[in-house]
Amino acid sequence: MTGAGSVECAVVGLGVLGAASLLALARAGVSCVGLEAGRVGHPDGGSGGETRIFRTAVATGPDHVRLLDRSRELWTGVPGAPFTACGALTVGTRDDARVRAVALPGRTTVFGAAAAAARWPAHVLGADEVAVLDPGGGLLDAGAATRGLVAQARRAGAGVREEVTVLGIGTRRGRAVLHTVDGETVADSVVVATGHGDGLVPGVAGIEQRRVVLSWFGVRDPALFAPAAFPPGVHTAAPAHTFFPTVDGATIKINHQQPQPRVHSPADHHPPVEAGYTRDWADAVAARLDGMSARPARLETYVEGYTRQRRGVVALTAGAPRTVTLGGFSGQGFKYAPAVGELVADLVRTGRSRSPAFAPALAVGG
Repeated sequence: MTGAGSVECAVVGLGVLGAASLLALARAGVSCVGLEAGRVGHPDGGSGGETRIFRTAVATGPDHVRLLDRSRELWTGVPGAPFTACGALTVGTRDDARVRAVALPGRTTVFGAAAAAARWPAHVLGADEVAVLDPGGGLLDAGAATRGLVAQARRAGAGVREEVTVLGIGTRRGRAVLHTVDGETVADSVVVATGHGDGLVPGVAGIEQRRVVLSWFGVRDPALFAPAAFPPGVHTAAPAHTFFPTVDGATIKINHQQPQPRVHSPADHHPPVEAGYTRDWADAVAARLDGMSARPARLETYVEGYTRQRRGVVALTAGAPRTVTLGGFSGQGFKYAPAVGELVADLVRTGRSRSPAFAPALAVGG
C-alpha cells in the first residue's frame, strides 16, 4: 500500500499526546490515522525514564484540576494497567510556597513529620517538614501508557503506521497532504504532535528541547520503596528532587531539579552526562531516604519539550485545512494526555473546546 489514502484526520507523532488524540478522535467516530516515525512507546517519544508522576492536586486552577480528574478516570481503563493508584507526595517545610500551593482543602491531606515517617518509613523528615498526600495521584508506566492508548485507538477503528516519517505537510484543494517516503496521506485536518521543533505551524511559538538527566540508586530494603510504601513525589527543599518508587525491585529513580541545558539538535535524544553529575547532591538526598545508596547505579538522559512559558500548548490554526498543534508539556504531558486528547478531538471536529485550559481555542496563524 502506498501512503495511507484519504482520512478525515491524520495525527503526526504517536507519543503520549498524539496517541491520546488518536484515541479520542476514533472514539468520536472520526476516520483517522496516526503516523509515528519510530515504534510506539519508544524512549525518544517521551517514554524515557520508565515512569511518570500523576497528580490531581495542582496550583494552576480548577480547569486544570478538572482535566486531571478526567485523565485519571481514563487512565484507569487503559489496557496493560499503566497506572498504579498509590497517591503522590509533596515533601517540604510548612511555609514552602510549593507545599502550600498543593495543600488543597478537600483534595489533599497534610501529615506532620512523625505521622509521615510512620506511614512512609523510607522518608526522613526534618521536624519542620510535612508531607502532603494527593490520594488521587499515582505512578504511570510511560511506555505502557502510550502503547495502551494506541491499542485502544486501533480497537476503536483508527489506523496506525509505525516507522513512517512525515517529510512535509502541504495543501491541495483545502485538504492537507502529508508526504512520506512511500506516498501521500490526504486528510481534512491534521494534529501535529511531534513534540519538538521550531515554527511547526505559523504563529505557534517554537518548542525548546532541553536535556533531562535521571539517576537510579540502589536501596537496602526494596520493600520500603515499593509504590504503596513509597509513592512518587517531590521534595522541595534544596537539593530539590523528584523521587520514584522501585519498579525493578532494586533501584529507585531520582530527578535532581536544576537548570536543564538546551539541546539544539532534535536528533540528539541522548546527550552525554558530565562526570560526577551526582557528586554535589546525592549524599544530601540519601540522608533523607533511609537505605538509599549515594552512588548511582545508572544514569540516563533524554530530551523533553518546553515552551518558553513552561506551559503546554494546544493551538488551532485559522483557515483550512484545520490544524491542531500540541506540545511543550514536558513530563506534564503524561498527566494530562487522555483529557487533552478529548480537547483535541473537539477542536478537530468543531473548532471549539469544552475547556479553557491551555487556551486551546485560540486561533493562530493565517
